[in-house]
Amino acid sequence: MSSLQTRPFSVLPRSARILLFTFYFYTWLLRDGFAEDHISVKWQDYSEDDDRIRVISRYLGVEKEINSSFTLKAHGVHDAISGATPTGVPAEDGVEVPLSNLTDQRTSGVVDLVWTKDIHSTSFQYAHSKESDFLSRGYSFSTTTELNKRNTGINYGVSFINDLISPSFFDRSKQKDSWDYFLGVSQVVDPNTVVALNFTYSVFDGFLSDPYKIVLQETEILPGLSLPLTFQENRPDNRIRRIWYTNVKRFFPEINGSLDFGYRYFSDTWGIDSHTFDFEWYQKFGERWIVRPNYRYYKQSAADFYTLDLTGEPFAATEEPSGLAPFYSADYRLAKMDTSSYGLKVIFKINETFSLDAAFERYEMEGRDGKTPQSAFPDADILTLGGVFWF
Repeated sequence: MSSLQTRPFSVLPRSARILLFTFYFYTWLLRDGFAEDHISVKWQDYSEDDDRIRVISRYLGVEKEINSSFTLKAHGVHDAISGATPTGVPAEDGVEVPLSNLTDQRTSGVVDLVWTKDIHSTSFQYAHSKESDFLSRGYSFSTTTELNKRNTGINYGVSFINDLISPSFFDRSKQKDSWDYFLGVSQVVDPNTVVALNFTYSVFDGFLSDPYKIVLQETEILPGLSLPLTFQENRPDNRIRRIWYTNVKRFFPEINGSLDFGYRYFSDTWGIDSHTFDFEWYQKFGERWIVRPNYRYYKQSAADFYTLDLTGEPFAATEEPSGLAPFYSADYRLAKMDTSSYGLKVIFKINETFSLDAAFERYEMEGRDGKTPQSAFPDADILTLGGVFWF
């Protein structure tokens, strides 16, 4: 496998989230004197240590109020992905895990039409993402209703995503469908504090294995003769995911700063539980500068079927993933691990129309099962540059 198009999901979705959503909070901080309509651009370099994965991302977003009832939002991201990622084959202590090179490009976009009437705001969204071996199309609907003199918000929604996985060595594309059901409430506690609690229930069905990840098994090919052979991993063809998320935003007028704290609890039917803590502080200096330090800590347990080696197991690995038991994967992203990320962002308001921003973040991952070599877990630097134009 000389050319992989693996999507390192422990990293890339978060990278996309950074590009798509980080500007919203600071645009709120800068909003005095600004129109709602704006164009935002961002460039991001995600670079893992030791020449592992590198992703160069370019982002463009537009928000335009059509009339008093409708607002159109459109966001697009182009990712150029290159580098090397672990195959799943284990390594001895002190030896680098085997890597396989990859290169790909991803283009994705989201179009969002928001309809507002009185205390109700409804969003209709379409998302599209394409890589050389992957096509994703998503549709979502969500509604927010403001009650209690607009101090309480009730929001709910549903989304559907259809993915087609088409590596070159597949005879035909494999399909994966996912449904997300969302319910949340936000409450203005006082003029400077907002608290939110959300719950998401997700159901995944179809091909959920990574076609590029392999596992090792000592296999008898002749009586008395065994060889270490590799096989594709085999994950379940269904997964149920539950996410609880709470967020507190607090403005401190005496020092002109804002705290944004979030906690996320995740569990699924694969046996993974995780806890995420997010801290961000937005500090305004005068009328032009905002400085935002941040820290994020993530801790997860291993999937029930995570293993480094199938040798000695009472079953033989299959040639292709079936989605049926027995299940096994040596993908380090399913291992027990902790991650931390910390960084600093600076935002400069040039005038009533333009603002610029720059951010640097350090991402560190550490295995916690005592078995998976630490060389499997990457560390990375993330540099982001951007700007917003209001009109």
